[in-house]
Parts: sequence; C-alpha cells; structure tokens
Amino acid sequence: MLGVAPPRLESEATSPLRSPVFVRSGTSVADVEPPPVPPMALPSRPPPSGAAASDAAVQLAASSSAPPAAGQLERTRRFLGAHPAVWMLLAPALLAVTAVALLRATAVHHGTRLVASSAAAGGSATQAPAARESSAEALAKLEARPPESLNARELGILADAHAEALRASARAVRSRVEANPALGKDPALQSELLRLADDARTSAESLSAMVALEPPLGADLLYEVWTRTASRSDATDLARALLYSTDVRPKASPALAVALELRAAERCDQYKAILPKALKDGDRRSAHLLLKLNSKRGCGANKRDDCYACLREPSDELKATINAVKSRRAPEFTLP
Repeated sequence: MLGVAPPRLESEATSPLRSPVFVRSGTSVADVEPPPVPPMALPSRPPPSGAAASDAAVQLAASSSAPPAAGQLERTRRFLGAHPAVWMLLAPALLAVTAVALLRATAVHHGTRLVASSAAAGGSATQAPAARESSAEALAKLEARPPESLNARELGILADAHAEALRASARAVRSRVEANPALGKDPALQSELLRLADDARTSAESLSAMVALEPPLGADLLYEVWTRTASRSDATDLARALLYSTDVRPKASPALAVALELRAAERCDQYKAILPKALKDGDRRSAHLLLKLNSKRGCGANKRDDCYACLREPSDELKATINAVKSRRAPEFTLP
C-alpha cells in the first residue's frame, strides 16, 4: 500500500516472534520498542528460564541449607540497616539482656566452683588423719637425719614443726591452768610458765596463763617476768601492761602494790605519800626503788639540786622505810 513493500514472512518454526509493524500514510517507520523497565521496578518478576532458572535453584538450595540462625541474623541485619531508628531503640535493651546473661553465667560458674570446693573440703577432712600420719612420718625421718645432711627447705620445715609443737604445748598449759587455777601452787608449773615466757613463740600463752592463776600468785609471776631482766622485749612490755590492767592490778598483794606505786611515781610528793605504805607492807622488791631516793642531785638547771627534798624531813623516815622493806622476803620462784 502506497508503494511500501509488505514485511517478509518467515516460515521457520523457530523464528522469534516480532512486534507487529503498523503502516501509516505518508512516510511510515516501524514503532520503536520502549526501553525495558528495570526488574526491581516490576511488581512481580516472572519465573526464570533456562540457565537463569538453574542458577536460582542453586541459590535457593544454598539458602535452604544455611543454618537457620545465620539466615535469621542476616534478615535482622538487613532490617536494622534499613531502619536505623529501630536499632537505636533496641541497642540498650540488647545490652541489658546480654549483661543479665553474663551475670547468670558467672553465678552458675561460681556456684559450680563452690560446690566443687566444698566437696574437696569434705574429702580433705576425710583424709586428714591419714595426711597427719604421713606428715608425722616425714618429720620423724627428717629429725632422724644429721642436720648437715639437710637442705635449707628441710631445715625450715623442721623449725616450723618445732615452733608449732612449742605453741601447742603452751596452749595445753594455759588450758590446764584456766581449768584449775590452783595448779599455780606447784613450783614445777611456775618454772614451766617462766620458761615459756622467755620464748617469744610462747610468751603470750604463758602470760595469759599467769593471769588465770589464783591471786596474788599470777601478779607476782608477771612482775617477775617484767623486772628480772634489764632488756626490754615483747614479753616484758606485755607483762607490765597486764600488771597495770584494771582486772589484774586489784589482785596484787599489798607488798607488790607498793612496788607498783613506787615505779609509777614521778614527783617527790608522790613518793612521800607512798612511804607509810612501804613501811608497813613493802618487801625487798621495793628496796632498790627507795634507795635511789637518797640521791640529793639530779634536778635543776645544773643537775645539782635535790629532786627529793621533801623526803628529808623527818630525816629518819626514808631510812626506816628502807630498812623495813629489806627485812621482808619477796616471793621466790625456781627459774628455768
């Protein structure tokens, strides 16, 4: 029509279908197909065919074989990436849930350890007699060997064992005295207490046992520990403190009370107030404390003044007191 040749027809069955061509009057051109719409913009995608279908099937099989947790995590990640506001709201809650889970796991862990340690303690208590027996055998073997054949560690083990044995002995003596304070009348026990007081490892137990003795013996023994040596130690300091304590000081004998007052006095008037008590009750433990009062020097700017001028009148009072205390014997103890 109008000199335009009709389109060629293809008879092959495999020829692809083409869009129809419309012929207009005048100059006719075939309508051009519109550009294809991107697949993502289509409301639905037709099922794939051929190689594309096989690729899709492989991907589907791979996705179906993936762990459910991984797929869920991926979907959650995509969702939160597309909705940042939701992620900001859920983050504190997720952190709180994670913290609670960690705390519960920690509690369970510590509970398990506590149960295990309790079971171990029970087992060790059951095995304690056997362990003590083996330890005693090991110590006996070490003690049987010559000291020069032992190394430093073995010597330290023997020293610790010996110290613990001494402390155990002192504790036993203290328990005996506390159960029966009258045992202090035994000279052998008095000597044992003094011996234990000389050892720093057992002095505290010994002094505590002395406190428990029947008065005035306990205070007399404490005074012996304090004054029989010129050197200071933890034992002498503790003995002095116990003597002046509120519960031991009243248990001192009148003779010991005089000595304690003389040791605590500092001024001349204080010494003068004690002289009548010393004249009546003092014993030899107060003699050297009174003798130093005869000195007429040691005070003032040039140390030539009499520190005890108030004791010079009457002139024979101090002398008579000294003679009186010298005539009375002090308690005597068998020293270790």
